[in-house]
Amino acid sequence: MAMRDPDDALVVLFKYQAFENSAKSLEAGRPIFDDVEVCVIQSPGNKDVKTFRSTDITRWVDDPFTGQQRQQSYAERFQHQYRQFKANAAQTKTGTPLEHAPFLTDGRRAELRAQLVYTVEQLAGIEGNELKNLGPGGREMKNKAEEYIAEARGAAPNKQMLAELEMLKARNAVLEEDAVIKARNAEQSGEGEFAGMDLDQIREFIKINTGQEPIGVRTMNRKTLVRLAMECRPEKVS
Repeated sequence: MAMRDPDDALVVLFKYQAFENSAKSLEAGRPIFDDVEVCVIQSPGNKDVKTFRSTDITRWVDDPFTGQQRQQSYAERFQHQYRQFKANAAQTKTGTPLEHAPFLTDGRRAELRAQLVYTVEQLAGIEGNELKNLGPGGREMKNKAEEYIAEARGAAPNKQMLAELEMLKARNAVLEEDAVIKARNAEQSGEGEFAGMDLDQIREFIKINTGQEPIGVRTMNRKTLVRLAMECRPEKVS
């Protein structure tokens, strides 16, 4: 009797889920989200819900054409459910979700979504009869949406600069930590500032600080070279 495919017991649903686009958000100065296809998986009797992008790799499978193993995405693994999803897929959207608009109440957001308005950009772009259909306060909401976008766009350069400063601080922190580690390692090795130098660099240091290249320096081992370099350091010579 053939074994039952374990995937048959899974409850699989494909849908769109909003993910923030960091690059677009930084450029616009406000949160920008993209709708991304995701695969939601649950097991009967289990409350755990696992969510993956539909293009994520789920496993390796044997390719019947090449005989080689290849990667398989969740869309491929659950292709029956994925085809059903694509057959009824709604238009995807990109923009700032209404949840991020501080000038809207929860009630107003619900009313807008009922009229297929999901983003601040959509609200700002409404004109004519569609604007009238928003009812009392519709023009005010549209104006505030436009103001929100304009203010965010004006603040975007400052936010980008702050983000760059944060990245610079983080990079400097890493460099400082590396310097501390190198100094500690150098101290522990007993070679001091010469720990990061190769033999040629140590020989050059000795030559510069003694005015000449000592006899036999080319055949000296590292320990001897480091000792000689320490002895001819400027503070030692003075």
